Amino acid sequence: MIYLLTAIGLTPGGSSTVHIYTQTIHRTTLLTQTIYSTTQLTQTIHRTTQLTQTIHRTTQLTQTIHRTTQLTQTIHRTTQLTQTIHRTTQFTN
Repeated sequence: MIYLLTAIGLTPGGSSTVHIYTQTIHRTTLLTQTIYSTTQLTQTIHRTTQLTQTIHRTTQLTQTIHRTTQLTQTIHRTTQLTQTIHRTTQFTN
């Protein structure tokens, strides 16, 4: 490597500086890739959180629909009983 550096005009003492710069660039590249990966993971976590909230709201709505259905069935049975009482009252009078 020293011969290569000397051939392009750098002194052998300059090779350590080039080596330090090369290591710094390499570490910076690795850190940049890590930051990019972390950003992607953070976005995925954010989307997952949003989906979880949507699932929660959907579950709540489903429970509300279930309770409404039960109430509707109760109203229907009450209506049938009321009609039966009405017919019975008419029959006895």
